[in-house]
Amino acid sequence: MPVKKSRDRPAGSPSYFEQILENLPDPIFLTDSEGNVLLSNSATAYSMGISLDQFLKSNLKELIKNGYYNFSYALQAAEKKEVVRGEITTCLGITYDTISTPVFDRKGNVIVVTCGTKRDKKNSSKNPDLDERQKREIDYLRSYVFNEEAIVAESKTMKRVLLTAHTAAQTDSVVLLCGETGTGKEVLAKYIHKHSKRAEGPFIAVNCAALPETLVESELFGYEKGAFTGSSEKGKIGLFEAANGGTLFLDEISELPLPQQAKLLRVLETKTIRRIGSSLERTVDFRLICATNKNLEKMVEEGTFRRDLFYRINVVTITIPPLRERPEDIVALSKMFVEHFNKKYGTDFKLDPDTIKSYLEYDWPGNVRELRNVIERSVIINMNKYNEEDIPNIPDTPGKDLLQYDYVKLLGLSGTLKDVLKKVEKMYIRHVLSESGGKVGVTAKKLGIFRTVLYRKLKEYGIEKKEFKG
Repeated sequence: MPVKKSRDRPAGSPSYFEQILENLPDPIFLTDSEGNVLLSNSATAYSMGISLDQFLKSNLKELIKNGYYNFSYALQAAEKKEVVRGEITTCLGITYDTISTPVFDRKGNVIVVTCGTKRDKKNSSKNPDLDERQKREIDYLRSYVFNEEAIVAESKTMKRVLLTAHTAAQTDSVVLLCGETGTGKEVLAKYIHKHSKRAEGPFIAVNCAALPETLVESELFGYEKGAFTGSSEKGKIGLFEAANGGTLFLDEISELPLPQQAKLLRVLETKTIRRIGSSLERTVDFRLICATNKNLEKMVEEGTFRRDLFYRINVVTITIPPLRERPEDIVALSKMFVEHFNKKYGTDFKLDPDTIKSYLEYDWPGNVRELRNVIERSVIINMNKYNEEDIPNIPDTPGKDLLQYDYVKLLGLSGTLKDVLKKVEKMYIRHVLSESGGKVGVTAKKLGIFRTVLYRKLKEYGIEKKEFKG
C-alpha cells in the first residue's frame, strides 16, 4: 500500500523516501506547526482505527478531542520549540513511546514536526495475549478500515433506518441487519459501532461465506500452538477475542455452518470461548451485529439455520430497503460517488439529466454497490489521459447494451489496422499502469509480457511511469 500525502505536504520529496516511510513497521508522521498532518505512513492511521486518507485530513487537536489518542507531544514540541518525548495511548488501547522533533526555518520558526513512535515493549510483554489481539485488530483494520463512505439518507425510509440504527447504537443489544446484496449493511454496521459506547474498541468484520468450512472454528475461536497439523507454532488468537471490548460484525450469518452456529450460540450465552487445543475458558465481551440477505425465518423452517440462534440474534432487526425503493437516495448517492471518483482520478466527469433519468428507471439489483461501480466505470471511461483528441462524456447507462455506443468513433480510431492496434495498445498500457500505481513489474505481469518488452513500449509511446505514482 503506497504512502499517502496531503495536498499541503512539502513538494519535491523523492519517491524512495515515501517507500521507506511506508515500509517502517511503527507509526511515523509529519505535521506543520499548527498540528495539521502533512505526511504519514499507513501504520499511524491503522493504530487509531481510521483510514490513511482520513488521517491526512486531520488536525492533531481534533484527533485528541474526538478520542483517537490521549495526548500529542507533537503539539507540545511545536509550542516549546524543543524535542519532546512521552507515552501515548490510541483509542485501540495500543501504547507507544514517542519522540517529536521540531524543524526550524532560518528565522527560528517551526515549519514541521517529525513524530516517531515505538511500541512499548515493556507494557506489551505483561500481556502477550493482549499484544497478539491488538496485532490482529490492526491486521483486520487493514482490510476493513473505516473508509469515507457516508450513509446517504435523503428518502424517508432511509431516514427511519438511520434513526433506528442510531437508537440501537446507544444500547448493547444484538442487531440483525437485513437487506438485499449491496444495500450497505456493513456501512450501517460501522455507523452503529462508531456511535456506540464501544466506539473506541475494535470493529472486527467477518464474512462468514468467505471462511472455508474447515477453518471456521479456528478463525473464530483461535488455537493453541501445535493444536493441529499445519497450525502456527505460536498459536493464533480468534476473532471473538480480537473483538473483545468492541464490535464483532458477522456478515452473511446465514452461511455459517450448523455446528459453528451452535458454538456461536454458546459464546453469546456464556460470554466465554475456548481456543482449539486448550482447556482454558476465556471471557470475551463484544457487541454482536449480524447481517444477511436471506430469509432466516424460512431457513429455520427448512432446518438450515438454528431456531435458538435465530431468536438469540433477532433482537433489534433493521431492514435496509433496496435502492429502487428510494429514488431520492439514487440521486444523492450518484452525486456523492461522482464527486468521490472525480477527486480520486483527478477528473471532471458530470452526469447529464438523461443519465440520471435512466438511473431512476433502472431496478438496481446490485443496489448501492452496483451504482458505485457504474459511476466509477463511467468516470474511468471518460478519463482524458491519452494525449489524443478529447473524448466526450460517455454515460454508462445500466441495463442497456454498452455496444449501442460507437466507441470506434468516440475513441477516434481510424487508419490502418496497424495504426488502430497501436493506439488501443497505448491506451490499455496507460490504463493498466495507472491501476498498478506506476509499478512496471505489476503492470508487465497483468499484461502478460516481460518487463523488457514493457520498457520498450513505454519508450516507444512516450509514456512515463512516474506520472501514475500515488
